[in-house]
Amino acid sequence: MYSVSFTGHRPEKLPFFSEDDPMLIDLKERLKVQIEKLINDGADFFYSGMARGTDIWCAQIVLELKNKYPYIKLSAVIPCRTQTDKWDEKSIAVYNNILGECFKTIYISENYTKSCMLKRDRALADLCDVLVAVYDGTKGGTKYTIDYAKKLNKKVIIVPPM
Repeated sequence: MYSVSFTGHRPEKLPFFSEDDPMLIDLKERLKVQIEKLINDGADFFYSGMARGTDIWCAQIVLELKNKYPYIKLSAVIPCRTQTDKWDEKSIAVYNNILGECFKTIYISENYTKSCMLKRDRALADLCDVLVAVYDGTKGGTKYTIDYAKKLNKKVIIVPPM
């Protein structure tokens, strides 16, 4: 048994325009196939940073797959309690629904700090055996998390956004 963390781009960094965009539907299906393959290979514990986009999509997929694999667990690794302060109501509702189904919630910081996102990204890599990343090759938090996981000799699986 082993653990998997997720990292990836937020929606505004991806070429998708809506939840019903065929490219986003395809990405979610590819993520589901990858996550289910990991479960069948022995993954039983999953960590999401709960950011909009990749983190939320992967958390939703894990919870969906929990119906088929009831022994798997999802935990949230959240940079700060105020993470959703600038989010729209629909995104906050989705976030809260996921948190309600999480096995455990880890808060890195009570309030936003300049380093809380980076600390969350490091925690995701520290906690996992395998990192699944939706990554397009650009600089930013996703690249940092991938590079950090590789320094820790973690297995990294890249899922291209398109």
